Amino acid sequence: MSTLPMDSPLSSGEYFTMGLFLTAEGILGVLCCGVVLMSFLGNNNKMSPSRSSLVISLALADMGIAIICPFAASASFTESWPFGETGCQTYAFFGMTFGIASVTNLAALTVDIYHETQGHPAKSSSLLVMAIWVNALFWGVAPLNPIRWGRYTVEPFGTGCLLDFESRDIMYLAYLLVMVVVCFVIPVGAMIYCAINVKTCMVMTLSLLLYWGVYGIVAVAAGVGSASNVPIRLFALAPVVAKLAPIGNTILVHWTNQQTSTIGKATNQEGKKTK
Repeated sequence: MSTLPMDSPLSSGEYFTMGLFLTAEGILGVLCCGVVLMSFLGNNNKMSPSRSSLVISLALADMGIAIICPFAASASFTESWPFGETGCQTYAFFGMTFGIASVTNLAALTVDIYHETQGHPAKSSSLLVMAIWVNALFWGVAPLNPIRWGRYTVEPFGTGCLLDFESRDIMYLAYLLVMVVVCFVIPVGAMIYCAINVKTCMVMTLSLLLYWGVYGIVAVAAGVGSASNVPIRLFALAPVVAKLAPIGNTILVHWTNQQTSTIGKATNQEGKKTK
């Protein structure tokens, strides 16, 4: 398993702090996603079927992110990765798959809200949800044997696993470039387009950039330059910030539900006045 040179190793206090944050994020994330799933699977909501499907899909992706938090937290407390090569590959696969599913689900939900506020609500999102998970599984599986397009390894700070940003292999760089474009640039671009006209979409776009922006910076910096030049604390910060997504997205779902309900009522009242 390859390792990356570190310009300055984290202190024991920093590892312990990471462990505390990841533990809290795991517990709160599972609770938050559980509440969303119970609410929407129980049909205790007033959203359209299309929106409900996207929210449930987002909650499942975020639940996956929260469930793997204890592994990273345990590694942080021990200041090393204790689960071996198989554990590293498994953790990285689930982290990549659920992470991409969360990003693309949030983007799809933003677009759905945009169309609804423009008076063109979607009737169904079943095929879109299926495409989101197929896409996420593809990018998650690709670095594993026997495909090996991309590569998973222990991250530079030593307590998590994801892509091997040190690799200069042309096929790996191709994987990184296409994955970033398909799973981050295009979804964020669609969200920015929606955010230009709808305030709710702007908040969702900024939230996604908050969760995943650090990983985006790390991926671009490592791909264009060298991973050894990326500050070790920036590497360590990326997974901690990203794992806020389950908590933040739960708040977003509740807030957007209130916002779009208000917009819907206002639209109906305007329609009645027109008549």
